[in-house]
Amino acid sequence: MIITLNQVLEDKGISQNQLAKDTGISVETIRNFKNNKTSRISFDVLEKVCNYLGCGIEDIMRLEKGE
Repeated sequence: MIITLNQVLEDKGISQNQLAKDTGISVETIRNFKNNKTSRISFDVLEKVCNYLGCGIEDIMRLEKGE
């Protein structure tokens, strides 16, 4: 999986700290997810991020072909 959350945040002008504050997700969780340093993420976190950003899961992560 390739995490593209960083690009979405940049495009929308939202910092990871603002995302954490507004969603109640810890900064560490967002940082790890954003930097592709996590092996799993809860549906709850995905839902909160997508709802906050007004996007779908496919906008913040994608499957790398060949994996």
